[in-house]
Amino acid sequence: MKGKEIALYHPRAWVYARGTVGSPTLQNRLDELGRIAQMQGYEIVGQSSDARHRLLPRHPGRAGLLRAVRRGQVDDVFVTRLSQLSRKAGRLRRILRLLHRKRVRLHTTESDLRYDLYRYGLDSMLT
Repeated sequence: MKGKEIALYHPRAWVYARGTVGSPTLQNRLDELGRIAQMQGYEIVGQSSDARHRLLPRHPGRAGLLRAVRRGQVDDVFVTRLSQLSRKAGRLRRILRLLHRKRVRLHTTESDLRYDLYRYGLDSMLT
């Protein structure tokens, strides 16, 4: 191919974790998710986290992730398990529909995604 550059495509990934305030494991979890994604050939385009705190019921890190998904800036999302996104089945269903609509793949590293979907009664989301 004379005069044309061959560009490699690296899927864009976002890593997200949730934990407790001041916990060193939260940063370790983000670092580990980033390493796993990079080892699989993904380009990390963003990362966010939320620390559990009674006074902050909202999750700005998750909101940032979902904003990037809506804008089409993400191809894949890496979390340790499904409950990191939400523990409420209704909210999980809405998040999974958004990911599906935007054709974003979800990866869980500590548990099987199919099992997590089954536990939340969302196994019909796979079909």
